[in-house]
Amino acid sequence: MSNKNPSLTRNSKPPDLELYLKGVPFHLHKETLAKKSAKVTTLLECNKIDELRWILRDIDVDPTAFFLVVSFCYGYKIHLSSENIVSVLCTAYSLEMNDDHSSNNLLNKAATFLEQRVLISWKETVKALAVCSDKILDKIADVGLTEVFLDSLLEKALKDPILLDDLTTLPLRLYEPLIQESSKHNVSVENLVASVCNYAKRYVFERDSGDESVARNKRQVLEAVERLLPHQRGAISCGFLFKSLKESMFFDASSDCRKGFEVRISRQLDMATSKDLLILLPSKVGVGAYDINLLKTILKSFYSNYSVSDVSRFVSVARMLEEFLLEAAASDACLSVETFKALGEITVAASCDVLRYSDEIYRAVNVFLERHRDLTETEKMDACRVLNCKKLSPEASEHASKNEKLPLRIVVKVLFFAQKQIQDKVARDMKSVEEKDDADIEDMNTKLLRLDIESDYKKDREIENVECVVHCVKNKLEEKKISVWREVKRKFGCMTSLTVDACNCHIKKRKKTYHHYK
Repeated sequence: MSNKNPSLTRNSKPPDLELYLKGVPFHLHKETLAKKSAKVTTLLECNKIDELRWILRDIDVDPTAFFLVVSFCYGYKIHLSSENIVSVLCTAYSLEMNDDHSSNNLLNKAATFLEQRVLISWKETVKALAVCSDKILDKIADVGLTEVFLDSLLEKALKDPILLDDLTTLPLRLYEPLIQESSKHNVSVENLVASVCNYAKRYVFERDSGDESVARNKRQVLEAVERLLPHQRGAISCGFLFKSLKESMFFDASSDCRKGFEVRISRQLDMATSKDLLILLPSKVGVGAYDINLLKTILKSFYSNYSVSDVSRFVSVARMLEEFLLEAAASDACLSVETFKALGEITVAASCDVLRYSDEIYRAVNVFLERHRDLTETEKMDACRVLNCKKLSPEASEHASKNEKLPLRIVVKVLFFAQKQIQDKVARDMKSVEEKDDADIEDMNTKLLRLDIESDYKKDREIENVECVVHCVKNKLEEKKISVWREVKRKFGCMTSLTVDACNCHIKKRKKTYHHYK
């Protein structure tokens, strides 16, 4: 920096002011600075020029930005950019480099550049704020520029909310109020959540050194993230919420922050998966502890949010816990019997009234015993206490009855209940058959009765039909007999206009003589 010092080329006098900014030396002329800076002029008049170094340190001015300020004082043309404008502007303001002291001064030039070249662009505005230190941000707050920056960003975000996703470089003290203001307008929940999650992923989830300042920053970001996230069910992924909760415990965030994540999780626990719940497990094998009380708290809050009618949600949570128990048993070789039993009891409590079988719990027990072959018989029995032999499916019962890893007492119980299930099934089947037979008999009786009625009806109809036919035949025969008799009588010459019954003609019959042969 010293070989580019403007004093070496624009002023033949030797420098009479030496400053060091963050280890970078500046050899300057007091009078040259005083021509552009009212503050330097005042310090010289009061013989307090040494205070200049404290003023520059107080605003944490960057050496590169201060070099531009000094270059301007020496008459050089300087190049302003989004990366240096805020620091240059704050330095010019602190040194009182205004037009009242000198025409076309730096403060006016920097303000014009900020307005015409930076604030009109979202990208350039974010870029300008991204490089600001906390002390510079304090200065722009004192000047009143914070509202100017936020208003510029908010105006553009309301026109295109997707811009909010690209704010990971913004300082937290500016990011949080911007998101808060955006949430008060018609910015969608999806855009707000996406932005907050991206911010958390960069400043919290990315692992850094264990430096205390880094941990403090992560804690501050986590607490801000919790305040910014909506409480709407399903708006935030369960995985993100579980990660945030775990980090809030790790970095010792405030109780309100931790409680906020717990509440959001409990409201949508039925939407979580076993993978989400596994996030709460120790990050390294054998490190950390399972927070059983935390899991109970979340479950208690979940059940308090819903009624008995929400059985489908209870089923989802029960199945998720069973899968969680199985994966915990499979993934953690250091899982103790006490912890497995505690997790198993929670799982049993969630599934006992909503799931028909407990096969997944049996599988978890089987995996746990497989990974802990050195357990004593007593320890095995403790691990198996979460197993309800009455709720094993026939397939699981058959497997358990041949499982050599199980204690003998458990195998005997499995066989006993398996036999009882068979007996109960046979009894149910027999009862079903009897009921079916009774129903079939009743149905047959009904059909037979119907047939009898129909048969009697048909018989009556048939009798009526036969009687009718006989009557008609008789009539026809009578008619035929009468007609024949009439013809006979006509032939005998007895036909008159009278009816047959009125004819008095008598025909003498010849006496027949029968001869008998001897």
